[in-house]
Amino acid sequence: MKLSMYRHSLREVFRNLIRHPLVTLASVTTMTLMLMLLGAFVAISLNARHMVELAGQKPPVEITMNIGVEQTDLDRLTQVLSQDDNVVEFEMFTPEQNLEIFKQAMEKEELFEDFSAEYIPYTYTVRLDDPSGGEEFEKKISGLPGVREVSLEQAVMEFLNKAIRWVNYATVLAFAVLGVVSFFIISNMVRIAVLARSEEIGIMKYVGATNWYIRVPYILEGAIVGMLGALISTLIIWVTYTQLYERFMPTVSADSILSMLPASDLTGSIMLITLLIGTGVGSLGSSLSVRRHIRV
Repeated sequence: MKLSMYRHSLREVFRNLIRHPLVTLASVTTMTLMLMLLGAFVAISLNARHMVELAGQKPPVEITMNIGVEQTDLDRLTQVLSQDDNVVEFEMFTPEQNLEIFKQAMEKEELFEDFSAEYIPYTYTVRLDDPSGGEEFEKKISGLPGVREVSLEQAVMEFLNKAIRWVNYATVLAFAVLGVVSFFIISNMVRIAVLARSEEIGIMKYVGATNWYIRVPYILEGAIVGMLGALISTLIIWVTYTQLYERFMPTVSADSILSMLPASDLTGSIMLITLLIGTGVGSLGSSLSVRRHIRV
């Protein structure tokens, strides 16, 4: 395609957008609303995944050592936990600390005044980054010297792992549904635009304009409408999300399962997704609509 054709197409795009403001406004508004729904679902989906992952880190894995364990075994386990990429954090409790915790839980400390801590083992509590790796972690740690037992809430971790998968499935399904809906809406908008300019198109065909010469401006117009809708919808979502975050999150801890992702962690993903879908659906819908209704 020649450079002059690109220049002509761009001139026609902006001329058509200005010449038919109501059609342009309807197209951009419709695309903005659909992409706002899509962007809002992306924000909800990313936050849901974030909360599920945090919940997966909450149930601690408890490691119980043998009574009278050697210091070398404790040092070896501490080193292994420190080097494990799936370990978010861990904490060691001495027999004396475990005895104090047990006394406080029983609320009758006088009963254990003569009880020696030498009969209580060292323990570790561990938080994992990925709950699906719980079984592999258990096998790895159980084989170390001095380890008596590794306890983890496997049922809870399996549920959280399934929850993450279902969040991913729901996200893909929502993308597909909203993408199809957006496609049909933009197609109808382009059809209206084509009918409004049927006389111009007829003259262009009469003087010998090629198929691509007529189609390209509409394809570019659809892409620009999608791009404008993506930018406007992303801006609205960012402003709304920032207001919600500043209102509800200041008193919530960052590692709480109720914590939301900061707006800065979402905006880039939402803008990329809405731009790709907006420009893709806009240009594809315009192309098919022009081909179907003009039949050039």
